[in-house]
Amino acid sequence: MAYAEVEIDAKNIAKKFGSRTLFSDVSCRLASGDCLVVTGRNGSGKSTLVKILARLLRPSSGSVTFIDGGKACRDWEQCLRYIGFVSPEIMFYENLSGRENLEFMARARSMRLQSVRVEEVLTEVGLGSGGSQFVKTYSTGMKQRLKFAALLALEPAVWFVDEGLSNLDADGRSLVLGLVKRALTQGRLLVMATNDLMEAEYATQTIALS
Repeated sequence: MAYAEVEIDAKNIAKKFGSRTLFSDVSCRLASGDCLVVTGRNGSGKSTLVKILARLLRPSSGSVTFIDGGKACRDWEQCLRYIGFVSPEIMFYENLSGRENLEFMARARSMRLQSVRVEEVLTEVGLGSGGSQFVKTYSTGMKQRLKFAALLALEPAVWFVDEGLSNLDADGRSLVLGLVKRALTQGRLLVMATNDLMEAEYATQTIALS
């Protein structure tokens, strides 16, 4: 699969919870190499919109279509293989090591990671010495780094990143911003929910929720 072929077409997205309309009439067309940044105050629906664009949550109305090589992807499993997700809601198996978590995630996608590749991505995110430790011993910052290690290992064409800089120290923030910059130069498509100005600098499109 060529990264440059993947697009997302979102039309007239709305989301309601009971009688409350969280947002409505949200549309965008994204191609590989684009970076959509979703901003807004707490409770405005940033995370919800990102999940809808990833097709992990159904909108109340509107549509989201993944397009590869000019053809719409209708099958959920076909769409799923394109995406990687970083979110506060992503959880790891606490009684597995960081290395074992990455290997398990790969198997869940019918992938087999070579051990040398696992070590490479753990080292790249600063977890090389902690890859054999149980995740239950990790700090919140280490768990955040492990989420980005998963992105690097699984190599999805589309990155969905919700509050990617949360729980990270200065070195961790610099690492993540470098990964974002590199992903875009590689032709990946990024969707990020953030109010952080450093992440927002990479936006090619912005949606501000009120």
